[in-house]
Amino acid sequence: MHYYSAKRAGHGGSNVSDGRRPKCSPCEHVARDCHWIAEAGATTGPRVPAYQSSPLTPATHRGIGYTSTEHPEYALQDPQVAKLFRHYIGTLAAWYDLNDSKRNFKDIVPVRARYNPLLLSAILAFSAANQHRTLGEDAYLEIAEFYHYDSVRRLISLTGNIDSIPLGETLAAICLLRSYEIIAQNVSSQSHLHGCYSLLASRQIDLTTDLLSAGYWNYLREDITVALIEQRGLMISLSDQNAPPEPTEDADFANYITFLLGKIINRCLSVDSSALSSLEWEAMKAGLDRFKSSLPPSFDTIQTPGLGQQSSFPSIWTLRNWHVSTLHYYHTAMGIMWLAQPATQPPKALQRIDDMECLRRRLEYHATEICALAISSDSAPVWVNAFGPIAFCCPWIRDNHKRVEMAEELGKWGKLTGWPVSIIADALSPSDVVR
Repeated sequence: MHYYSAKRAGHGGSNVSDGRRPKCSPCEHVARDCHWIAEAGATTGPRVPAYQSSPLTPATHRGIGYTSTEHPEYALQDPQVAKLFRHYIGTLAAWYDLNDSKRNFKDIVPVRARYNPLLLSAILAFSAANQHRTLGEDAYLEIAEFYHYDSVRRLISLTGNIDSIPLGETLAAICLLRSYEIIAQNVSSQSHLHGCYSLLASRQIDLTTDLLSAGYWNYLREDITVALIEQRGLMISLSDQNAPPEPTEDADFANYITFLLGKIINRCLSVDSSALSSLEWEAMKAGLDRFKSSLPPSFDTIQTPGLGQQSSFPSIWTLRNWHVSTLHYYHTAMGIMWLAQPATQPPKALQRIDDMECLRRRLEYHATEICALAISSDSAPVWVNAFGPIAFCCPWIRDNHKRVEMAEELGKWGKLTGWPVSIIADALSPSDVVR
């Protein structure tokens, strides 16, 4: 469902809802009547009685028996709601604070959710979906679908008065709902990214350290993850006019490389993008080189052989999670740049063989660094953010043992996070190895 009618920049579209009732595939799937919140801009939620049964007793039918978030403070008196809310705070919020030293999603989002029904419903939907995937209990799926449905209704209601939307809370909710879609439906589900793009396109965001900025960076990282898995351009257009300021604090470098990688993806992986000229390629490559040389010593990897499990990959690690995400994005960007490097002249056959082997070694090096950093980490936020770089880069690894090991690690991380990693692991089958 697209909450704001928009298409990717450069391909037409509008940022204003057309007012037509959208089709909701989850509702169609379960033959559920899709009700809108009657008055545009209203915050009234589905009127259902408070949950009275055991927290994991399935409702007799969809929407009956779950506590409404219409009044968040009242809803949090329900043990089921409170447990899901606390699961988000204690486990899932860190996914979003990966590059945020201010911890907006852990410290600010829960506070705002106590007064914002949409944000609370989004938290509950995502938290319940994660519990369903990691614990395998079907009752959580029904809870997740109920609060997702409630969030959808509230998002639709906001389109009637876009100027009054609380942007920080709404963007945070859309990021959470995107995660819900990934783990409850599939990676390719794009409805909330479409809605988020339209919301962003109509507003100028001053990238600071507030919740709106944190939501923007999370949205962009989610967009990058899906784009890398599907090997396509982003849904958002990036230009130097909305570039982040030069990094001043340690965590700022993570956001800066996120922006650089997003621009490289759009320039090199979009279906309609032209080949790079030598001058353009050199300029983009120089920008990446400057970024790498500007990293503080805190980003230097630490080599500790034998630190963790027996592995075919080097044992390298970093001090902070955002150090890993920064290096992951840098190596991914470099891999794309090597793939996009224009040929200086038509090569002879033997020269082409040498060039191809050189390219393979470069791609394999960057893929190996990405895998080694992910395997040496014990952080779920790092793994979730690494799924995009791994999906795009790791098929370049030619060693079968490393590919099998990486596929096994992905399976473990998928079980721990609830993320659907099979599409990534399948691409690492030894039979697909690049010769």
